Amino acid sequence: MPNKEFPFIGELSRRFRQALCKRIFVSAGKWINIQRHVYFGNNRISIGNGSGLGANFHLQNCELIIGNNVMVAPNVKILGGGHIFERKDLTIGQQGNLPKSRLEIGDDVWLGNSCTILGKVKRIGKGAVVGACSVVTKDVPDYAVVAGNPAKIVKWRK
Repeated sequence: MPNKEFPFIGELSRRFRQALCKRIFVSAGKWINIQRHVYFGNNRISIGNGSGLGANFHLQNCELIIGNNVMVAPNVKILGGGHIFERKDLTIGQQGNLPKSRLEIGDDVWLGNSCTILGKVKRIGKGAVVGACSVVTKDVPDYAVVAGNPAKIVKWRK
């Protein structure tokens, strides 16, 4: 389905995606914006008012709770769970999977283009900013701006 930049048909497509998400998410607020090629898998998702998911968003093995007015740029990946790999006498594929993780994203958060959030992250705080191409490996405090691989605090919002 076309993105919102296409006159008329793009807006209809956006509204159609919004209506579908209201049916499949645990909860969906008003004025949500879900772009093209978004992958949710078999995960529980709640999204607040005025929040959106950019094109090519990918969610894997994670319950996701998104606050209000959250901007998720294109190509963001949230990778929860994972494989068990401690034993050497079994192949990694034979050892099973870690349980799904749970991630809470606070209000007024911006996840930059192509950032990746890994399974040990439980919370991205209110007002936080995650820089483009960052790899988040631990929780992000309220109003922190993080960037890099692994993501580190580079400054604070005032």
